[in-house]
Amino acid sequence: MHDRSGFTLVLAVAAGLALSTLPASAKKPTRSACSGRYLVGNGKAPLIGGAETPDVDVVVVSASGVRIGSGCGLAPARMRPLRNGWKVRAEWPACGGFRKVRLAATISADCNLLRGRLKAKTARMRKSFAATLSRCGDGTVDADAEGGERCEPPNTSTCNADCQPLSPGVTCEGQRTFETIQNRIFTPSCSLATCHGPFTQGNLNLQVGAAYASLVGVPADNPVAHAAGKIRVVPGDPDVSFLSEKLHGTLVDGEGTRMPGIGPALSDTAIALIDAWIRSGADPTGTVPGAPCLPALEYTPATPPPPPPGGYQIVLDGPTLQPGQEQEGCLWIPTPNPRDFYVSKFEIALNPGTHHFSIFPYLGSGAPQTGVWQVNNFGCFNGSNLGGNVTGAPQAPYFVDAYPPGIARLLRAGTNLGLNAHYRNDFSVPIQIKVWTNVYPYVGTPAHIAETLIDLSSTFSIYVPPFTQGVQHGHYVNETGKPLSFLGLSGHMHFRGLRFTAWLSNGTKIYENFDWAHPGGRGFDPPYVLAPGAYIDYECLYDNGVERTVRHDFAGNPVALVFGVTTEDAMCILTGAYY
Repeated sequence: MHDRSGFTLVLAVAAGLALSTLPASAKKPTRSACSGRYLVGNGKAPLIGGAETPDVDVVVVSASGVRIGSGCGLAPARMRPLRNGWKVRAEWPACGGFRKVRLAATISADCNLLRGRLKAKTARMRKSFAATLSRCGDGTVDADAEGGERCEPPNTSTCNADCQPLSPGVTCEGQRTFETIQNRIFTPSCSLATCHGPFTQGNLNLQVGAAYASLVGVPADNPVAHAAGKIRVVPGDPDVSFLSEKLHGTLVDGEGTRMPGIGPALSDTAIALIDAWIRSGADPTGTVPGAPCLPALEYTPATPPPPPPGGYQIVLDGPTLQPGQEQEGCLWIPTPNPRDFYVSKFEIALNPGTHHFSIFPYLGSGAPQTGVWQVNNFGCFNGSNLGGNVTGAPQAPYFVDAYPPGIARLLRAGTNLGLNAHYRNDFSVPIQIKVWTNVYPYVGTPAHIAETLIDLSSTFSIYVPPFTQGVQHGHYVNETGKPLSFLGLSGHMHFRGLRFTAWLSNGTKIYENFDWAHPGGRGFDPPYVLAPGAYIDYECLYDNGVERTVRHDFAGNPVALVFGVTTEDAMCILTGAYY
């Protein structure tokens, strides 16, 4: 069926995140000390290095202290407020060939300008300099090794909104090789729910932050390979690394099938990059000289999956976004199933550009307007009422939401579903919002029906002043009066989010993620049981202008980071699936 709104519904149907439009309210705190990365001008760079060359140098001021990019590591700093700014003092016993190095500086009230004097007691080194706050988009590449920019300008086909190169050819440009492997290969192709993602098939977790420790020096879990003494990654020798054998398909009977088992096969270049990384010693942070370059990341529409036997498929055929545009909306549709339908698995294929995709049940009174794309209907708020979703996907191009034996989702007949997509076009060409969702039947009657947790106890009060970092705390308590058996947990942030961490009532860390764009999740097999009255504490670390770009208003002025519905704003939401 194709209606005038431009969306196609194909009958033959397919854990995202709830959003809302509720405003944040927070009392403005007292003035916070300035922090950030200050680019040295006046021809004084580098500050530590002898020659007066025009090379870029940086003075980094943070709550932890002060550091000079050209040679002085982090040192404690003394900061005190002035009527029109801040006074900063720091000293180093030795750095850059100098001894007893001292810095005296002032920072303007708007945190944009640092004026400093640097001297060493045991050498004739005296420098007065001015430094301006480094910002992504200022036209100068602040390529300092610890968190600096690596490209300009932002939001182009090769440079993301954080002034870090997009995946194209990053290995050739000096980026960390394993980071490239994680972002370009493991995350999109291997860390799916049914592979090496939340449920860690074969006891192998290839999600961000876990992959390296799961691979290097770790014995293979496959019984045949384990009995033969095989190691997943043997630094220096890809020929005897089980990971390389799985990628090449050079396996003996009983060692399973070639990886990846779901989605398109890896290219020869991608496999060669992994082999080069192993051969060079499998360094977690370094760059492998001469490693093959992955081709530039281009916009390639997703491949539609065939409709599932005995199930349903829905196609969200959405609008087209121009480069730099961002849009979220909702399309309400009637459920395609004439009778109540138990779901064993959702399979979702998405065009690139998604921040998230979710399917919400309609919880309002009456019936929604169906078949019309409603722009800015965040999280299908006009009918979801901030309730839990049915399923969803955090990224393109492919995601699987599957349930363990005995557990299924329930699609009620005669109800309505909201297809909620949030897209941002960071490509140099137009892209289309388009998602295919397959719903697979559950055979028989399940023992348990899966539900979704969406905890919003923290997200609306986020407040991070310009050029500072802040931690937002959340607290979810099981107030249902019955045990909740969790199949998995995840967390939702936006692009200034650096870390999402969750703990159990006893202080045990249960989930952590450092990648806002591809959060993944942690699965529990067997399910984790949260008793009545027990709780999960969680927190989001947000950065507003120290390591990430500062938030600006429409006039270009730095402003506080608060809750909002675009990726420029902030969210801190605990999500999960349970029965």
